[in-house]
Amino acid sequence: MAGRPRKPLEINKKHFSKAEKEQREAETLDIPDEEPFNDIAPPEYLTAKQKKEFTEYADKLVKLNIFTTLDIDVLAQFCIAKSLYLEYSKQIRKILNKANSVRKWAVIDEIAESCESAEELKELLEKILRRQRGDDVTVMMNLQDKAHKQCLSCAKELGLTITSRLKMVIPQPPEDDDDEL
Repeated sequence: MAGRPRKPLEINKKHFSKAEKEQREAETLDIPDEEPFNDIAPPEYLTAKQKKEFTEYADKLVKLNIFTTLDIDVLAQFCIAKSLYLEYSKQIRKILNKANSVRKWAVIDEIAESCESAEELKELLEKILRRQRGDDVTVMMNLQDKAHKQCLSCAKELGLTITSRLKMVIPQPPEDDDDEL
């Protein structure tokens, strides 16, 4: 069973001895500071609309000083999942608002031959249409739900949700030692 993730020394409220601090610092993964975020560009596999959205989010996250080139793929995945979610939502609206139309005329011809009255045929066709729309909506809603979960997962990783921002400690730039001289 995995425990809670370790808090960085800077935000940990526990009092550490000098030896404990040194040991913690030695165990901490040190990621070298990157150049100012000039090289953060949307990946080529994004669509033009997704690239625009990527750039908007990246600019905001860079201003918070929490986004680096290591986060590019997560933000790209967020943009893809969000666009899929919106597309599935649009498809669901289309299905629900679609006029009663049937695409499978061969099946309808067979059904029409077996029906004894126009009323019976009408009832059967309405039943088929309701079932077809229901199946289409169910499939689309499942896809929409998966896209939503992917989008939310990436959003939490990037600090784009309210709860993830509340847990966040934004790193402060190092203080200049020139003032002491």
